[in-house]
Amino acid sequence: MDLTIRISGAQGEGVETTGRSLASVFARLGYHVFGYRQYGSIIKGNPTMFYQIRVSDRKIYSHGRWRSFDVLVALNDAALAAYRGSARFVISEREVPMSEIAAKHGNRIMRNTAALAALAVLIGLDPRYLEEQIRREFGERGEKIAEANIAVLEDAYAAASGRFSPAASVGKLGEPRVLMSGAEALALGSVMSGMKFYAAYPMTPASPILHWLAEWGPKFGVAVVQPEDEIAAINMAIGAAYAGVRAATGTSGGGFDLMHEAFGLAAMIETPVVVFLAQRGGPSTGLPTETEQSDFFMALSPAHGEYPHAVIAPRWIEEGLYAPAKAFNIAEKYQVPVIVLVDLYFTESLSTVEFDPARFRIERGELVKAPVVWEEYKRYKITASGVSPRALPGTPGGMHIATSDEHDERGDVITERHVPEVRKAMHEKRMRKLVKIAEEMEPPLIQGDGGVAAVAWGSTSMPLLDYAEEAGIGLALFRDLYPLPRDSWVERLNSAKEVVVVEVNYRGQFADYLSARGVKVSRRVLKWWGEPFSVDELREWL
Repeated sequence: MDLTIRISGAQGEGVETTGRSLASVFARLGYHVFGYRQYGSIIKGNPTMFYQIRVSDRKIYSHGRWRSFDVLVALNDAALAAYRGSARFVISEREVPMSEIAAKHGNRIMRNTAALAALAVLIGLDPRYLEEQIRREFGERGEKIAEANIAVLEDAYAAASGRFSPAASVGKLGEPRVLMSGAEALALGSVMSGMKFYAAYPMTPASPILHWLAEWGPKFGVAVVQPEDEIAAINMAIGAAYAGVRAATGTSGGGFDLMHEAFGLAAMIETPVVVFLAQRGGPSTGLPTETEQSDFFMALSPAHGEYPHAVIAPRWIEEGLYAPAKAFNIAEKYQVPVIVLVDLYFTESLSTVEFDPARFRIERGELVKAPVVWEEYKRYKITASGVSPRALPGTPGGMHIATSDEHDERGDVITERHVPEVRKAMHEKRMRKLVKIAEEMEPPLIQGDGGVAAVAWGSTSMPLLDYAEEAGIGLALFRDLYPLPRDSWVERLNSAKEVVVVEVNYRGQFADYLSARGVKVSRRVLKWWGEPFSVDELREWL
């Protein structure tokens, strides 16, 4: 079974609540689920926003198709006019008097519950599963609300039963599956990775990370702060990391613009900090509620000067659970800032995932714990690996200076005089870390050899994985973006008949990046108008 349902209506009509509730029902029945919402940057209005849910009895990674879907649930006439031509089955006021039934039980807004009842009839879903979900959804807000919605559900189910014959049979498939968004995966993964401090200023599409952590973080000993702006947020995170806890911040393009100078500070004082950079359409305010992958070059070089750092882009939502552990481990082992690069499609989509606590491994690097002799301690000691002994504040004798100016091994500023030998030695020491970091970066996931190889990074991997299963094409999907790992992946890619790089940006930034490293890119498939690729688009364009 592979079923795609699009629920559409105006923002404020309960489209998201309906979509998320339905996704939860399917997940509890044991199905694989993916949910994606398209919406505008207004609280109410936009009559054709939609929530698209794909449910299957096999593993899926994406929302599937744009151009056709199985069921349209239209909550208003504009939504009906916009999408009815793409749907096999339609549920609207014309089929079931949803508004009338809802109004009869107290409030027209409950027509989304009536729509779910009609959908249950159409897909052969036992309405008691919806009733259980309603009690979960509204239980805390009052039994009266839940009972009113259940009354609507019962009446609408009876009305729809006379209008629809079941076109499917959706029953219990297996044990309940864990359903979460990409942002929730990153937040939970960070907690499991030992993060103890998170500071962020709200900005879509990074805000859901902050929302989850604000609610759940303190229960796990995580201090969560919303400061006055992004500059304060990253500097707070750097301060917390300097003090010895795992710390992170999160933002989107314009917010990260403000963080650049502090990002360079973290690199210069060799303080481990993690930044969750969630992309949306730019430049400037751009497309605040739509996705894009156009900040790749910015992530490669966000601050002025040269310095070591790392960039990791989880490819599917389940991978978002474990990517923070890798980011924090690299940050602490090599005392560098690390970017986890995602986008709106990743942070806001829902997916069923396998959560395995045993997969989390915390590596804090070499920390000086024994008392040290202050006169001998060199925080920025020149070493073969470039990694210097790090003593946390409070370590006896471990006092040292942290300064954004160039400094010597003890941290003393050297800029009051010209000492090129010190600058040369310190700069080389820091940059040597990149060699060791590259050894920890994993090569791309490569499937198939010799034919067409579709190449992607980050969230574009999700629709490509679904398309590749259908079309049997080769794939090369990158998670670890900078520094790139060193193995035979370039030769394997160049052995393909055609290398096609697929990205959600205008220039083909990753294609340029790979070309500069010897990959023979044959073609670029690009999209930059605010939505992720779909399987039907890939079928046509690849």
